[in-house]
Amino acid sequence: MIILATLRMAFIVLHTVFWGGPIYLLSFFDPYAERAARLIRFWAKGNLWACGVSIRVQGLSQLNPHSAYLFMSNHQSQFDILALMAALEDFPLRWVAKHELRKVPILGACMHRTHQILVDRGSRTQAVATLRKVKELLGAHISVLFFPEGTRGENGRLLPFKPGGFMAAVEAGVPVVPITINGSRLILPPGDWKVRSGEIELILGTPIPIRRDGTRKAARSALLTQVESAIAAQLKTAQSSSPSVEQTSSLPQARQPERLGEQDGGEAEYRATP
Repeated sequence: MIILATLRMAFIVLHTVFWGGPIYLLSFFDPYAERAARLIRFWAKGNLWACGVSIRVQGLSQLNPHSAYLFMSNHQSQFDILALMAALEDFPLRWVAKHELRKVPILGACMHRTHQILVDRGSRTQAVATLRKVKELLGAHISVLFFPEGTRGENGRLLPFKPGGFMAAVEAGVPVVPITINGSRLILPPGDWKVRSGEIELILGTPIPIRRDGTRKAARSALLTQVESAIAAQLKTAQSSSPSVEQTSSLPQARQPERLGEQDGGEAEYRATP
């Protein structure tokens, strides 16, 4: 288990170095570095494949990849962003993250160059800058992903949602899509480094339109409640870190990650194929 986990982590590091150069260089060729951002999907899917992680997606068929959305997701693991980037590969997408990631070699530079939104939570002036950047990206038909909890929970349960992302949603006026992530905490629990194979489930809710029949504060509060309820309704809270995840995984041995077609109920599966 330790040897396999070490090999997986080594692959992630080397894979990040491999893609870091092309992503950084391509970021200079268009205003929002969309060419470079597309390569991030290959980085994400390659890491998932190497770690034996498959993704099951529900609700994707109700969204239009040519429209901009503000995605709101719960946060369980560092593998959340890999799963979301792979599942939402047809959407131009940027995500909001803590500014400390800017200091991570290669990763931080690539995030900055590809217009990921790095936020200093301790700075009030950053709130205005974040709002401006979110509106700018949405205006360019680029969707934005928020983790409204602000950090990963220790027990898989939802933490209180922070209002910043919801204010950005109200200001921008674009539909908000709640996303529930199940299973990623079993892949890589907070505070652990040993990656386990398994399946991550992503449940995309119905897009929520922004209401304009009251004050902005009331609209923000109502939206927060709606999104929190939608995510909580699909959340499987009985998740605990266990070696059985590695043992019960039935992923096939493979060489390349592939997106399978839509299944019944708008469900798609991403997994490794021979």
